[in-house]
Amino acid sequence: MKIRLQDVSVIINGTSRYNGNQFDTVHVETLLVMDEPIPAEETWYVPTGSSVPPEVLNFFKIAGLDMNPKKASNILEGTQDIQEQSEKENLQEVMIDSARFMLRAIMKKAPLTPISGSPNTYLLSYDYKLYPITETNDYEFKVRVPFDGLEVAPNGGRVQLTIMTPIAAKIDPTLTKGIDENKREIAEQISPVANVNRNIVSFAYQIDPDFTVHYRY
Repeated sequence: MKIRLQDVSVIINGTSRYNGNQFDTVHVETLLVMDEPIPAEETWYVPTGSSVPPEVLNFFKIAGLDMNPKKASNILEGTQDIQEQSEKENLQEVMIDSARFMLRAIMKKAPLTPISGSPNTYLLSYDYKLYPITETNDYEFKVRVPFDGLEVAPNGGRVQLTIMTPIAAKIDPTLTKGIDENKREIAEQISPVANVNRNIVSFAYQIDPDFTVHYRY
């Protein structure tokens, strides 16, 4: 079961300009075209959109976790022994397990929606809050594609990402980048939309890249 195409479209709205720099809002729409059907029982967890305390966000960073969609069978993987690890005074493992439980608490189960008349084609939508990364007005949107538990087909599979950034947001071209599985940089395309004072940032690649869009007001 491999991805022929994953097309991710993202809209970031600059709500932070009206709520005291608390957060921007993100809406994600993903089109998945697979080479064979995804079993009906396969589900993913996506953000609920609820507010997350900054201390918890920092804890996620320490534990190496993110709020990208997680396969249901993976989200709590390895946490079953948290009591045993605690008794062994293994603080690092207890921290990682605890972070996974906190991540689960802000995620909800979201089955992929099959597209009628389009074999092996699915949609997934979700919303969440994007918090400032500093006490200034800097924000970073980060995403990894494909989803947790899925792989891009080696013979022509493709992932692509299009992000509409907030009104008046200034893109930092140095910090905005894609990184492939070999740690090589993937160039972004930045296209101004003058009439609405926004930018469109786009990436396209073949295998497991991480993408970052860094902007400020």
